[in-house]
Amino acid sequence: MNNFTWHNPTAVLFGKGSVAKLEDYLRAANVKNVLLIYGGKSAFKCGAYTQVTDLLTKLNITFPELNDIKANPRIDKVREAIARIKVSKIDALIPIGGGSVFDTAKAISAGAFYDGDVWDLFEKKAPVKKALPIFGVLTVSATASEVNGISVITNPEKEFKTSIESQLLYPAVSVIDPEFQMTLPEKQTIHGGVDIIAHALERLLDGDPNSEFMDEQGYALVRSMMRIIPDLIENPKNYDARCEYAWAACVAHSGFLACGRETRGDFSSHKLGHSLSMLFDAAHGATLSVIMPAWARYVYQDNPIPFARLGENVFDIYDGTDEEKAIEAIEALEDFFKDINAPTTLRELNIKEDDIENLTKNAAKNLPFGALRRLDEKDIDEIYKLAY
Repeated sequence: MNNFTWHNPTAVLFGKGSVAKLEDYLRAANVKNVLLIYGGKSAFKCGAYTQVTDLLTKLNITFPELNDIKANPRIDKVREAIARIKVSKIDALIPIGGGSVFDTAKAISAGAFYDGDVWDLFEKKAPVKKALPIFGVLTVSATASEVNGISVITNPEKEFKTSIESQLLYPAVSVIDPEFQMTLPEKQTIHGGVDIIAHALERLLDGDPNSEFMDEQGYALVRSMMRIIPDLIENPKNYDARCEYAWAACVAHSGFLACGRETRGDFSSHKLGHSLSMLFDAAHGATLSVIMPAWARYVYQDNPIPFARLGENVFDIYDGTDEEKAIEAIEALEDFFKDINAPTTLRELNIKEDDIENLTKNAAKNLPFGALRRLDEKDIDEIYKLAY
């Protein structure tokens, strides 16, 4: 196990009725003016908007709003909010939503104190030096943006989707009331669940041979999600399953599973998926159920052991060589995605074979990446072809 520092400053208020507990934190921070950030109807449908605005009204906190945040959030909304903040007093940000809304809030938080264009931070031309505090209310679990310092934003003009990361961007507080997620469309539960599984697999399959204890945590998480997702498809209002789903999302990508690992994980599938989201606005989780099995088939022969161990510990595959167990595990993972009606081919995302060239060029903008195998442009092209 390698040396590591794990720091997570976010206070998580978890469970039914947790929005009310936000009062103490807002009072302690002497918050008087917030920017309320959300997507659209879902914030109202689940009841989160009403609970938050009732609390803000009770505390005499003003709350101008920024809405219409899209999945695969755009830089234009971030710029719009920053321009507003720089001409009016805002003490904090309150995102109500899932990863897209939280990521938008973090980008706004970082850009509020930056004199140049906020996209400079995403191009790594400048570091994040100061940020507005975030008091978030989660309504969709998947990305773990509620418990990490990462913001992923799309820039359509540059055809680029990328991220910034900073200790300053961890939410001060994240409210996670699983009841808010009971009204989610089935596809959103499925795609979010795939994202949660992917975050664990990206650690389990990074090739690190000396993280057995952390691997065990990852296997348990994947096994749990393979039980929870079908449970929620059958009964979307299963509160206990919603709780497990929401907390699994936090554990999967809070940095915990990376502790002691030689690398932080292999995020090749995420990088390749970002190009699908960027160019075709594909749902993030859907890109992962398509790309991850294809990536695994392409790289497993470089080091079949982590795939074989996945087979043993998640799918009860014990017979055969490491290579045989590895390919059987990849097939079992893909079969699970099919069983929950997640897409597993580019064709299901309405991607044409002729689009692969543009996809490859777009994904290659993120090079270099890959831990188990360092990919180049030819590798990217081959993985997309396997996914087709």
